[in-house]
Amino acid sequence: MKVLLTHRYFWPDSPPYALMLRSIGEGLVEAGHEVHVFASRPSYRDKAIDVPTRETLGRLRVYRCWVFRENRQNIVLRVANVFLYCVALFFHVLRLRPDVVTASTFPPVVAGWTASLAARLVGARFVYHMMDIHPEVSLYSGDRMGRGMPARILKWMDNQTLRRAAAIIVLSEDMAATLASRGLKNLPVHIINNFSLDDFSDSDTPPANLIRDPAGRRVIFAGNLGRFQNLLRLSEGIAQCFDDYPDLELFFLGDGAALADLKARWKNHPQVRFGPFLPFAQARLLIEDSAVGLVSLSPDIYRVAYPSKVLTYAGLGVPILALVEPESHLARELEAAGVGVVAQDPTAQGIATALRRLLDHPPGRDLVLDWYANTSDEAHVLKLWRDMVEGLKAE
Repeated sequence: MKVLLTHRYFWPDSPPYALMLRSIGEGLVEAGHEVHVFASRPSYRDKAIDVPTRETLGRLRVYRCWVFRENRQNIVLRVANVFLYCVALFFHVLRLRPDVVTASTFPPVVAGWTASLAARLVGARFVYHMMDIHPEVSLYSGDRMGRGMPARILKWMDNQTLRRAAAIIVLSEDMAATLASRGLKNLPVHIINNFSLDDFSDSDTPPANLIRDPAGRRVIFAGNLGRFQNLLRLSEGIAQCFDDYPDLELFFLGDGAALADLKARWKNHPQVRFGPFLPFAQARLLIEDSAVGLVSLSPDIYRVAYPSKVLTYAGLGVPILALVEPESHLARELEAAGVGVVAQDPTAQGIATALRRLLDHPPGRDLVLDWYANTSDEAHVLKLWRDMVEGLKAE
């Protein structure tokens, strides 16, 4: 079949989905499908990368539309880029006339709505790959788009996308339950999680000043430092362990909206360090060298998203400390498998208690790696994707 994978970002851009989509595409090529990719020109993190508009990457046929260089501070340019991308996506589907079209949830709601409408017009099967669920994400995070008329319009559009879909992929049972709560009947939902990323890069040496002190133990939070991840509370809980574990280091690797607040809180504390965003090929060595990987979500976010850093940590054999509701599927899964500890009380004291459990009785790295291999390694996930696409062919 002719499969068109679409997303605003694609390799060599650096967002996780940009890397994962290349692996998914190559897996479908190996299964005998003709795979095309549609994305915008690389510009994530305000950095333009010089790549051709059209190229053949292995056996992937890639087309990149033009957009303005990314600028998160300029809302006009951001809206313009959403418009440019979605218009180009719509007409690309009409020209290519694929058998299967996929879209994820960025740009939220409108990318899936656009791709699904174009797919309907050309008679293609549409696959909705939901990294998160909008507008519920905005509702739980307190964003204004989660309330009133904007939320009603977004949910109306997203429900149209769901009804057009031949397959809907979510990352967890909690996300599937959230979709079910909308009351739409007989949605073709598949639970297929993500997997640890391949950077497709030859560069794998992180800056020397970020390498862990051999005499110390590092707990790491790697990735987006967002405002809705409870990072200040997480850091307060970790800090309660500093006196009892003088070799302990809290390391934030990445950037985001919460970075300034975290730096203001901890300033030059000798047991708190910060590192910049790095390509995954470099970051993975710093993560792999850590004693504990940190995951933190604001209340109720587990219902609409799954923190993919869980899989990054597990794929590198790193035990996990999670600040997430104990009733979530993620929490129950980590505790049941013995590969992580969940803070039973979302206070600084509760976080400290959980960390002490993990530091005093860490699970073996082989146990963590085995759990990952049996549930979420790349080969396992790509087989689920291949089976899903083959199922569309059989319908």
